[in-house]
Amino acid sequence: MLTDQISSDLKDAMKAQDAPRLSTLRMLKAALKNKQIDLMHELSDEEALAVVKSQVKQLRDAAETFRQAGRGELADANDREIALLEVYLPSQLDDASLTAIVQDAVASVGASSKADAGKAMGAAMKAVAGRADGSRVKTIVNSLLALFALLAVFACWFDPALAANAKTNASAAASGARILRVFLMLMGIVSVNFILMGAVSIMTSSGRDHEHHHGIQQIAIGIFGTVIMAALIAVVSIAISRLG
Repeated sequence: MLTDQISSDLKDAMKAQDAPRLSTLRMLKAALKNKQIDLMHELSDEEALAVVKSQVKQLRDAAETFRQAGRGELADANDREIALLEVYLPSQLDDASLTAIVQDAVASVGASSKADAGKAMGAAMKAVAGRADGSRVKTIVNSLLALFALLAVFACWFDPALAANAKTNASAAASGARILRVFLMLMGIVSVNFILMGAVSIMTSSGRDHEHHHGIQQIAIGIFGTVIMAALIAVVSIAISRLG
């Protein structure tokens, strides 16, 4: 179990008199104990992993605050603690693997529109199992649901049976397409924001491999999302002109 591994590592740090590691693991052990008291049972690996992720997030947020305040030495200290805790986290998925897993998860729950975003995210996060940040998963889920909505517009547009049913089909499709276009524009802004955040991460990384790599990932996701959103907006705009 993860809690047993952490306890063993804590003992090893004590024997080795590794003060930085010992301090970090004691902090983690205390957080695990508090969670165990709250839940009133031994922690499962999933519950213990959630505590580790929470500790990493707190340290990362604090490091960012220290950097903004010009306290680089404190930020660096937090980065070192983060590195010690990250060994307990699952390896992070690359973009291609993450997209494939999210696609399967979204398909498994039959999500097909923005109204299904909640259950799609739930299924995707469960399938990812902590191997990717929630923001990355959300970006992919939203892109997939936007694509499904686009396909629904084209199905209504091109299917002769649907077109023959009533005059309102075209106007309904056009209205749906306009709503979709606004949504895609918003997603485009989110993608551009990813590029900007990635650039900031790289500029403030100060040679730290983790921050630099994270910044590159953000820029890659942002560029990919921007290109996809731009293409979809163009296609939807053509559809609106044809339907209008």
